[in-house]
Amino acid sequence: MKYFFVLVFSLILIPLPVICQENSRDYWIDRYLSVSYPLDHIKINSTFGMRRDPFTGKSARHNGLDLHARNADVMAMFDGTVEKIGSDSRSGNYVVLRHGSYLVSYCHLSRVIAVENESLLAGDVVGITGSTGRSTGEHLHITCRYNGELMDPYLLLKAIRNIRKECADALKKDGLTDSARHVFIEKYAAAAMEEQKRYGIPASVTLAQMALESNWGQSRLAVHDNNYFGIKASARWLAEGRPYSVYDDDRKNEKFCVFEDVFESIEYHSEILMGDRYRRCRQYGEDDWFNWLLAIKECGYATSDTYVRECSKIIRRYDLPRYDRMGL
Repeated sequence: MKYFFVLVFSLILIPLPVICQENSRDYWIDRYLSVSYPLDHIKINSTFGMRRDPFTGKSARHNGLDLHARNADVMAMFDGTVEKIGSDSRSGNYVVLRHGSYLVSYCHLSRVIAVENESLLAGDVVGITGSTGRSTGEHLHITCRYNGELMDPYLLLKAIRNIRKECADALKKDGLTDSARHVFIEKYAAAAMEEQKRYGIPASVTLAQMALESNWGQSRLAVHDNNYFGIKASARWLAEGRPYSVYDDDRKNEKFCVFEDVFESIEYHSEILMGDRYRRCRQYGEDDWFNWLLAIKECGYATSDTYVRECSKIIRRYDLPRYDRMGL
């Protein structure tokens, strides 16, 4: 219990971006972006404390937290610096980050991307998950020390969750709902620009479709299934035995894709637009978002007569073509 109070107090000491008045939109956006989960998808394999050792079968203390992962980016949870990079027979490839009085170690990495003594922002990628060292399979092992004393890394995840919830709640109050949409755009803009570089799809189109189809990340499909584009399960998807959920849409009991995380959803959306059905879209340039939308609609992506107008309104209101230009 004592760690909870230590954590809340010391998090205040972790440097945050320079911010303005506490009730302003920029304050809550900056605070939201000042923390990050270490993985895009959080699933705990093994908790901190006593457990049965997977190698010896005997009871032993587990000094960290194991998270399920498969070739995933590992991100800094707070702003900080790279304290140490190394490799040994137990932790495998590892990186240690310093966040004020905290030292957080990420272990069993297949590859370390961070550089020693480098300054990092929350969300910066420091490595790729793997199974190096003393490991029974691929996962991310996190350990945390506060002033040299081991603590449960799960408390950091709880702190991140609480900070983000506080920010989201604040942005929803007093007419600040528009700010939550700005946070949504900032969160996924980099992924949309990456898709533009790979496939030529305007980043503005990806972001607008994503926002509209998922109701800015609030739809049931987005929250429960990481499906941000309303993508239905194809015959091939089902034949491959991939996961799906059933919802009533145009018809009753329609099957929709379930994705491991939101970024898999973004990538799959790009693959759909690269299919033969949407070949007409690819005659337009990366900055010709309006004709991309027209072609997407004409090729049958959406049945709504207002689809192009609704996406266009999002693109214009939030100046999404700036991401097309950045991508170019």
